[in-house]
Amino acid sequence: MRLTRRNFLAWTALSAIGAVACRVGIREGELAIQSPVQMPEDLVKGTDNWYATLCRNCPSAEGIIVRVMEGRAKKIQGNPDYPTNQGKQSPRCDAGLQAVYHPDRLAGPLRRGGPRGSGQWEAIDWGAALDILKRELAARGDGMLLVTEPLRGHLGMVARRFATSLGGRHLAFEAMDNVTYRTAIKNLFGQDLLPDFDLEHSNFILSFGADFLSTWVSPTRWNRGYGQFRQGSDRRRRGTLVHVEPRFSLTAASADKWVPLPPGWEGYLALSLAYVILEENLEAPGVDVGALMGGRPRQAFLAEELREFRPEAVADRIQSAAGKVELPQNLGADSLASFIRKLAADFATNRPSLAIGGGSAGAHSNGLFNLEAIYALNYLVGSVGAVGGIKFNPGSPLPDLPAASEVGSLADWGRVAEELRKGSIRLLLVHQANPIHGLPDAVGLREAVDRDDLFIASFSSFLDDTTAMADLILPDRVSLEDWGDDIPEPGPGYQVLGFQQPVVNPLSDLDPRSFPDVLLTMAQELGKDGQLPWGSFQELLREGAGKLLALSQASPQASPQAAS
Repeated sequence: MRLTRRNFLAWTALSAIGAVACRVGIREGELAIQSPVQMPEDLVKGTDNWYATLCRNCPSAEGIIVRVMEGRAKKIQGNPDYPTNQGKQSPRCDAGLQAVYHPDRLAGPLRRGGPRGSGQWEAIDWGAALDILKRELAARGDGMLLVTEPLRGHLGMVARRFATSLGGRHLAFEAMDNVTYRTAIKNLFGQDLLPDFDLEHSNFILSFGADFLSTWVSPTRWNRGYGQFRQGSDRRRRGTLVHVEPRFSLTAASADKWVPLPPGWEGYLALSLAYVILEENLEAPGVDVGALMGGRPRQAFLAEELREFRPEAVADRIQSAAGKVELPQNLGADSLASFIRKLAADFATNRPSLAIGGGSAGAHSNGLFNLEAIYALNYLVGSVGAVGGIKFNPGSPLPDLPAASEVGSLADWGRVAEELRKGSIRLLLVHQANPIHGLPDAVGLREAVDRDDLFIASFSSFLDDTTAMADLILPDRVSLEDWGDDIPEPGPGYQVLGFQQPVVNPLSDLDPRSFPDVLLTMAQELGKDGQLPWGSFQELLREGAGKLLALSQASPQASPQAAS
C-alpha cells in the first residue's frame, strides 16, 4: 500500500498544546503535519534518518544528504562523499525544502478555462489530463518542441528519444547563458564539456568577469577550491587573486586586487598581457611558443600580429574610448600601461597560474574574442591540463547518456519564436524552464505563443510566466520526491554519475506525477516505445546502475586523489 502522510500524521496533540498554538499563532494545518500518531513500522518517533540524493535546484546538481524525521524533510547539507562539492552545498540546495512544502505548489492537473494567459483554470484528474496530452501528441507530435532545463544523464536521454520518436525536437533553456563560454572552450581546447579548474593547487588566479565565488557555473566547487587556495600549506604559499570586472562583485570583494576595467575591454587586456609575456620571454619552460605563433619568428609576430596590443597602445585605446581608468592604490602602478606590464610578470612568474574568463567578460558583441584571448593565456604559462590549471573532463561513463545538454543560444530562441509565429511549431511542452521570463522582450516569445492553433503543456510545479500561458498543466514532482541521476558539469576531472532518490512522499493533498514516467507512458500508449521500452524511470535507472556495476569501476564515493 502506498505510504501517504495521512497514514501517520495525526491530530491528537491538538488538545495538549492547544493553548500554546493559539498564543503563538500556528497556522491552520501545521499541527497535522508536526504531530505523528500512527507511524509506519520502519519509523521510530524522534529518530532522524539521513538519505543521500542530489540537489536539482542548482545547475551543477550537487550531492546532498537530507535529514528526515517522521516522514518530513528537515535539513539539507552537502554530501562529503560526492566529489564535486565534498560536503559543501549551495544556498539553492537549502531551497529544496521550501519547494517541497511551498503553499503555492500546484496540487494536481489544471486545464485552461479562459483566454490564454488569463489565469482561469479548471482542475481535472490525471486520467483526463493524460488523455488530453495523448490526443495532442498524436495530432501534433511532428510539430513538437520540448523545452526543458539543461538535462544530462538518463533524463536527458529520455527527453531526446521521446522528442525524436514523435518527429519533434528537444531544446534546453538556460537563464544564465554560458553558450559563449562553451564555444570558447570548444574553439581553443577542442572540448565539448566544460573544464574543471584546479584552484586549490594554483599560486596565482587571474579572473576576468567570472564571479566564480557567487553564481558562475559551479560556485560551490569553486568556493571549496578557493578556500584551499587561500590557506596555503607547507609546500605552497597562500595564493593571490586578481579580479578584472567593472562591477564590485563578491569575487571582486574577495580578491587581493580588483581592477574595474570598463566593460568589453577584457580581451584587449588579455592579449596585452600575452604581448608582455612573449616580449620578455616569460613563458613557462617547455611551452612551444613557435606552435602558438604559427611558426613565425617571435619578434615578427609581436611587431605584426600583436602590435596593436602593446600595453601602451591598449592603455591609450581604453582611456580614449572609456575615459581615464582610476587604478586602486594597491595595484602598485602609476599608469594603466605600467600596471599591465607588472600584472603580466606576476602572472607568468608565480606558476602554477590560471586565467579564468566568463560572466560579464563574455556578455558583449565581442564576448567570444574576450574569452578566447583570456583562456589562451593558459597556454603561455603551461596551465592547460596541468596541476593548478585547467583540467579537462572525460565523457559519459555510459555511451547512451549525454554528459552535456544542448542549450539554445539567443539566436536559437529567435528562430524558435519565428517558427512559432509561422505555425511550424504546433505543440510546445515545457518542463522546469521559463523562457518567456528569461528571454529578452526583443525575442518576442510571449507574443509568438499567443496563438489559438498552438497547444502548450507545462510540467511545472508552480505557476510562472511560461506556465501561465499553458493550455494544460501537469505538475511534476520536486526533486526530493522523485528518482533521477546526473552527470555533473563541470565534473571533477574524472567520470561521475550521481543518483537521486526520493527521500519523502508527496504530501497527502498533492498528487504530482514524475515527468519522465509521463513521457514513458505516452511513448508506450502511442506505440513509440521502440527506443523507450522501460515501464518506469526507476526501472531505467536500475538498469543503468547495473551497467555501471558490470564495468567493475563504480565506487560509492570518490575524491580528487581517485582521479587517475
